[in-house]
Amino acid sequence: MARGGGRTDGGARYADELTTGQVEEVYDFLLSRLERAAGAHPPGSEERITASALEEAVAALVLTLCSTVTGRPPGRVRVRAGAPPAPVPGDEERRVRAELRLERIREDWNRLCDLAAQWSSVPGYPGSHWRRIDFRDAAHERWYDEWRRQAAGPPGQD
Repeated sequence: MARGGGRTDGGARYADELTTGQVEEVYDFLLSRLERAAGAHPPGSEERITASALEEAVAALVLTLCSTVTGRPPGRVRVRAGAPPAPVPGDEERRVRAELRLERIREDWNRLCDLAAQWSSVPGYPGSHWRRIDFRDAAHERWYDEWRRQAAGPPGQD
């Protein structure tokens, strides 16, 4: 991924740019291959069990990732009648939660991309824009660049 500018291949550069549409595109790609692999083997065979288990794991990862991207929990959430309202988080807690959310998106997206990359040598692989994400957002990348600059020390000193 080129540093210092936006992506030109349609992929997300930062975790805060990722959409559920991008996640679902990878899921559709993987699901069709895993269903085909499972269907190519008789019920109860190790190969079918393996493909089916991987299909379930990918589905769980995608469900979690889409939920994190949208900020909405999957499915219904029930609150017990008479339960006190949740405490309102302060500014610092909201900031930390936002960072943790973006970090979770980045990590889960990278896992999904790593799975899809197993097919990268297959003709017709559509995932040139399914790339790992290094940073939560532009501010995280700037922080990292500053940290590296300071860690390297003044120019010309070894």
